[in-house]
Amino acid sequence: MCRIHGCFGGEPVAPEVLHAVARAQRHGGPDATTLHTGDGWALGNNRLAVQGVADGRQPYELGDLTCVFNGEIYNHRELRTELAALGHEFRGDCDGDVLLPLYERYGDAFVRRLEGMFAVAVVDRRAEPCLKLFTDPAGMKSLSYHLSADGRRLSFASELGALSRFPDFPGSVDPLTVDRYFGGRAIWGPDTVYTGVRTLPPGGVLRFDGTRPEVTQWQPEPPAPADRDGSAAELLDATLRHELGRMIRADVPVCVITSGGLDSSYLTALAADAVPETHSFTIAYRGDWPGDERHFAREVAAHCGTRHHEVELDPADFPDLVDRFVRHLDQPNNAPHGLSTFALFEAVHDAGFKVALTGDGADELFCGYARFVKAARDDGANWQRAYQDTMAAAGTATLARLFTPDYLHRIRAGGGHFADRNGDALDRRVRTGRHGKLETLLRHDQERRFPSYILRRVDHLSMAHAVEARIPFLQPSVTRLAHAVPAAHKVVGETVKAPVAEAARRWIPRSVLDRPKQPFTLPGTAMIKPGEALYDLVGDTLLGPRTRCAAYIRRDTVRELFRMQTERPDAHTAGVLWSLLVLETWFATRNLHP
Repeated sequence: MCRIHGCFGGEPVAPEVLHAVARAQRHGGPDATTLHTGDGWALGNNRLAVQGVADGRQPYELGDLTCVFNGEIYNHRELRTELAALGHEFRGDCDGDVLLPLYERYGDAFVRRLEGMFAVAVVDRRAEPCLKLFTDPAGMKSLSYHLSADGRRLSFASELGALSRFPDFPGSVDPLTVDRYFGGRAIWGPDTVYTGVRTLPPGGVLRFDGTRPEVTQWQPEPPAPADRDGSAAELLDATLRHELGRMIRADVPVCVITSGGLDSSYLTALAADAVPETHSFTIAYRGDWPGDERHFAREVAAHCGTRHHEVELDPADFPDLVDRFVRHLDQPNNAPHGLSTFALFEAVHDAGFKVALTGDGADELFCGYARFVKAARDDGANWQRAYQDTMAAAGTATLARLFTPDYLHRIRAGGGHFADRNGDALDRRVRTGRHGKLETLLRHDQERRFPSYILRRVDHLSMAHAVEARIPFLQPSVTRLAHAVPAAHKVVGETVKAPVAEAARRWIPRSVLDRPKQPFTLPGTAMIKPGEALYDLVGDTLLGPRTRCAAYIRRDTVRELFRMQTERPDAHTAGVLWSLLVLETWFATRNLHP
């Protein structure tokens, strides 16, 4: 696992600038920093040594090919055996060793042979020299890029904060960012908060030869026909055990995140079955708060026999924690549990672990959210608007009161609210697509919301503490299986995520299996009220004299929301205030104005 950066074409970038880029993302790769420059190009790497610790020095080179790599290739041993049989010799035991031999043999199609999470940059000096960037099909590891003012140089990096150190970085904020943030809870790619800066989509391939970038997307192999005899759960269990078996092998300590919910509890049980004395981690808050899941996590740990770590946060420390957490958000992201995620990975690092397994992805693949089912059953003419509101930090009715008249006019001139435009596009996809409505909703989420809202957050908040988050549910074999399972088998009666629940049945306690679904989140409604540190922070930040979003957000509406939360705390008001807090803090920590 690493952080990577580089550039190709145009005027050479000074070495001190390239070193500044590397320093800006060194937290994600503190074990080694390397740089290789050539005629009009540069590739750099900050390494987090996880596999082949003794070797694995980047960039990798093979003849006129050079590459840097961020991620993990879990089938590298099988690929190594295959390539060795074809005559290739390996000197080390790092997973990245197989990349250039595969690329040399298969060209751009080499990514179809990889099973893992990755972002790869290759400078190919054969024939017409060019730069190529590749990302994994789930979007677990992303790359952001921009062109120089003259369009001749393309620069890229794993994090926007590092990319901004390159010359000609277009640091102006897209004025529609605020609406996009509220409409999607994050900035959905491929656009970013910055005008002229983009992210490579999941399964993205970018080619740049010094003229203009060409971006395409690749897809993994199509799924096998679904098994119709009700064995989806058995297939899932076997597939996950295989994938987790590969993932839990590393040259450094590996642990598992256990929230007490179905997905993480299931993975905890599988990990404990594979490796004795597996360490598990969960988060809790000092005091008595609604939604406390620690007792479920304890029950799972005791049932599975893990060495359990309960990380308890003091809400009194939240003002400082919010500032540190938001500094590591690549882009504004309103997820309240992002704060907890940041602190949890910090504790994982402090305990000496470099790798943590997480249960992300199961809800999106196997239909774990009631909003999917409700929307699929909604036959109303405007079902998509109601559905989009469930994915928004604030619905358009709230935004009509929250945004200034001038900003609302700008949004209308730009084609309307992001949420409305996305909802209408989804409606067209449902009506014209080849999948049923429920499966279309799942695919749309996997491709659009999930990478930007969840995967970017997990990646950046784990790597802020030099911890690699491994996600078994997002491996190609699991994704293929999920896509092959008919939607009718994913939701059985009122049971969502039915294959996962059935597969986990023999592994986890019944009390955990049958408990109501509860999001892993921050109890914001209870914490944003008089007498709590988070309440004071919200008031000081949003009602202070130097708010960053004053041209977009109505101060009188914010004051009214704060009054309502003071007198009658509720989840919706607390959520809007939290979203505003994150947005204001994000701009303030970067000294930016939208």
